[in-house]
Amino acid sequence: MPSPGYILSAEEIEYIGDNFCSTPDFDGAAEDRATGVKGRFWPAGTVLRVKFLNGSHSMRHKVFNYAKQWAENANFSFQKVDTGQSDIRVLFGMNGNNSAIGIKNQTISQNKPTMNLQLTDFSSEEKIRRHVLHEFGHALGLVHEHQNPLANILWNIPKVYAYFGQTQGWDTSTVNNNVLKNYGWGPVQHSLFDPQSIMIYPVPDSLTTNNVSIPWNTELSSKDKEFIVKMYDPKRIHVRHDADISGTVTFLLNGVFTTLKKGEGIFVPVVSINDNLQVWECPDACMWSPYDVTLNLWYKIVSDPDNPNDLYLEQDLWPPSDWDSQQ
Repeated sequence: MPSPGYILSAEEIEYIGDNFCSTPDFDGAAEDRATGVKGRFWPAGTVLRVKFLNGSHSMRHKVFNYAKQWAENANFSFQKVDTGQSDIRVLFGMNGNNSAIGIKNQTISQNKPTMNLQLTDFSSEEKIRRHVLHEFGHALGLVHEHQNPLANILWNIPKVYAYFGQTQGWDTSTVNNNVLKNYGWGPVQHSLFDPQSIMIYPVPDSLTTNNVSIPWNTELSSKDKEFIVKMYDPKRIHVRHDADISGTVTFLLNGVFTTLKKGEGIFVPVVSINDNLQVWECPDACMWSPYDVTLNLWYKIVSDPDNPNDLYLEQDLWPPSDWDSQQ
């Protein structure tokens, strides 16, 4: 645990008064207004089987019903199962609140939980709703919104270390991984920062250098709902980075920013049959260049032969000849 350095007041401790979620299985090396891990979303149309490993009938019923709020208007669903194979396994206990992220659940043994909820039959309705919505957001592929590349929270770092050390018992590495580290452009897909997201931590004003605070959010924000509907929409195009540059390329489509490494390709959702994709051209003259794209086609971002940093979009083979090597 980090050296205190800063002693919390009773008011600051009361501001949190609960356990935070930690996501130890995401180190930023993998692929959302909520922010989502690239490559961790389940396929559109997936039926996610949820098994409860313990807990009262009443608690299981509450948790499942709150989890289903994520699926409203989205192209996936939850199914509660008591036996057989499952995708999400919930354990109630004293192991904090945490969940595997998206399809990472598939790598966990069927006899082990994929989600821990530190809830009891005596927990308040607000607390149950808050933790269930947050952890099931992780199970769907979302990560912490305060680490969105566009969040720009002005943390008071010494106070942050002391705060989470004293209230959560976290060491500096855990604080860095779950609070301070900005995911950056590349590992995640994201839209504009959403301070009302269920996926954000509450922030006391004493933890920021400009006295900005964020309360406990206890409901899905409109942007949470909008984002999860987009990420599970079957209407998609495929885009890959085939430009003659060594760095990454970022593009914006349907309000979602996606950054690709050289040779990387990804399916991304579109709004309609004809949509507008914008490629961020850097480093010479950084600007967004718009291109019309059409549902179900494959595209590649390429370089002007006379100027590699001048990027544009063209239709790709369907699929490209080296598809087996695509990620």
